[in-house]
Formats: sequence, structure tokens, C-alpha cells
Amino acid sequence: MTTLIERLQSYMRRAAAGRYESVPVAPFTAFIHSSDPLIYFNYAIPDGPISGDVSEPLRRLRAVFTERKRVPRFEYVSELAPALADKLLAAGFRLEAEAWVMVCTRESFTPVAPPDALELSMLTPGSSREEVRAYCTTVRRGFSPNEPYEASEEEISRMLKDLGESGAVLGCVEGQPAVVGMYTRPSEGISELGGVATIERFRKRGLGTALTSRVAQEAFARGVDTLFLSTISEQAGRIYERVGFRFVTRMLFFVDASHPEGASNPVSG
Repeated sequence: MTTLIERLQSYMRRAAAGRYESVPVAPFTAFIHSSDPLIYFNYAIPDGPISGDVSEPLRRLRAVFTERKRVPRFEYVSELAPALADKLLAAGFRLEAEAWVMVCTRESFTPVAPPDALELSMLTPGSSREEVRAYCTTVRRGFSPNEPYEASEEEISRMLKDLGESGAVLGCVEGQPAVVGMYTRPSEGISELGGVATIERFRKRGLGTALTSRVAQEAFARGVDTLFLSTISEQAGRIYERVGFRFVTRMLFFVDASHPEGASNPVSG
């Protein structure tokens, strides 16, 4: 019988394959963003439980990332590949972060009303390019506040196309983009809550909680029965609990410590 945790990992593989280039390097699969080298958009997932010597597959996997000018990384549910962590550490990877995987269902969902100052808008394929530009730029600035960034026309077009299958919410305060979040394309009743980001000056106002509530509401209306997320922040975990999310398992994030960007790069979340 397939467990909830196995369903979640399977969904992560399908979702990554739908967004990125898939490169099989058994017993792993690398998922590579076509244009963005941002470390969080490029990673590998084990194909299943890992046993035996994986030094040669890891060498080939590193080559895949290096050829594409990406940082070798892993993101995976730890209990489905329990032997992999020690093998990665021995191969020169470092533990980047440990995340909680949390799940919300229609039964556990607890709606949260938005603060009066927050205006939430659901983006659709018919949304203006300026709205989508504001969304994409807010995501990046929320996660990387010190990085100068403006969404490209290519990214905006891709986002508009994706909105036919996924859902995104833009939150503004006094007309200024403040908080964003989305749910990914539903598959077999599962979707992922992702990209919840708040601009620094708007944090600690309850905007993230309200935004999460609205995204969950939209996902469940779309037919989703299990909405999940991963967070490395205990504080964020408490915020998500207010909306009805509950802890189910852990994810591990490993990065190649021999790569200049992997030597000190933290996970955002």
C-alpha cells in the first residue's frame, strides 16, 4: 500500500519533471531549470532507497550539473532513502538544511481572514503582465532581499502559461506588492504550497498566514485534497499550523561543498 509520504515524494518527482529538464543518472534524477541557475531551482532526487556504492553515479551527477553551470544539490524525503545522507556526506556534500514537510487537508483547513490593509488577488492566465511581473519580482526579492532583480519577459510569459494549471496569489498593501504564494499543478489530488514570500518591510504583520489561507482555499476549490509544503523555519511552521497544516515527515537538502556556491549557501525558507 502506498503511504502518504510515498505519494508526496512521487508528486515532487512529477512536479519537478513538469517544470524542469529531467536527466536520469541512476539511481538519481537531476532536475535542471532551463534558464535560471538559482540554486533552489536545480536539484536531484533519488529514484528510491539507496544501497551500495554510489561514488560513480555521484561523479556523473556532478558532471551533469557542472556542464549546465549549476550547483550540484539534493532535495528528498529522508525516510524514503535513509542511507543516502551518510553517503552524500562521505562524498563531499554538506547538509544544507533539514525541513519539515507539513500537510493540510480539507478537513484540517482553518481559514484565516486577511488584515484590513491586505488586498489579495488571484492571478489567472488573463492577468496583466504587470501583475505577473510584480508577483515574480516579489518572490525573488522575498527570498533574496539583497539581490537586485526584475522579472524577465520570458519569466512573465512562462508564468502566465503555468497559471492555466497552477494558482498564484499576489498580496498588496496600499498598492505595494508585499506577499505572494502559489499552489502547484494538482496531480492525483495532491498539490504543493510553494513560494510563500514576504518583502522584508512587510513581515510580522500576519500577511503570510492570510496569504497561505487564501492559497489553500483556492487549491481545495480546485479539487485538491492534500496540500503540502516544506519549511526549515520553526516559526514558519507555527504560522502554517494556524491554517491547519500538520507535520508528517522530513526533507533533507544537501549541496556539493566542493562547489564555490555550495560551500556556504543557506536554504531560504
